Amino acid sequence: MTTSQTPAPLKGSSYWDARFQEQGFAYGEEPNDFLLSCAPRLTRGKALSLGEGEGRNAVYLAKLGFEVTAVDFSEVGLQKAQALAQQHGVQIQCICADLKDFDMSHESWHLVVSVFSQPESAVRQRLYGQLSQSLHPGGAFVLESKVGADPSGKERYPGLNVLRQEIGPLHLIHAREEERVLSEGRYHQGPQRTAQIWAQRN
Repeated sequence: MTTSQTPAPLKGSSYWDARFQEQGFAYGEEPNDFLLSCAPRLTRGKALSLGEGEGRNAVYLAKLGFEVTAVDFSEVGLQKAQALAQQHGVQIQCICADLKDFDMSHESWHLVVSVFSQPESAVRQRLYGQLSQSLHPGGAFVLESKVGADPSGKERYPGLNVLRQEIGPLHLIHAREEERVLSEGRYHQGPQRTAQIWAQRN
């Protein structure tokens, strides 16, 4: 799956409800492999997953012992997330909310995860600008996102340099932009340029 030369149109909750109503899991049941690679060194505690969808990353974190809150604006996706959690014998909290209206609060989280969430630029800048206050000292931010043809940050697929600026004073542990092969369910298959960030609040 290669990136289009023009930004994809914004899709509302009804689009995602329809996608998540399809049989099976659109992006699989296994966690994102970048999150998987970071997990051994993540401090357990309260975790927030932004744009969680059907629950694959939230359930994985809950199985590791995190107290997980999953946020998404698709009620259908969150229902599947709860079902997946039940299947694996763990509990997660789900909040149905649009990220443009969501406040991460002050020093609430030991971990914030954004895996292919791709909010529009103004929403992304507001949320990521909250990280230095919303994470506990020593808390981590783990992100993987698609990089588009225009990496300037004006649309939903910014490059690594833009993302590094937007997360502000967080200390970077890992930062990489590269073309890699995705294999996550039906909709993430094939080559895709992505940005990966693992950062920490001092």
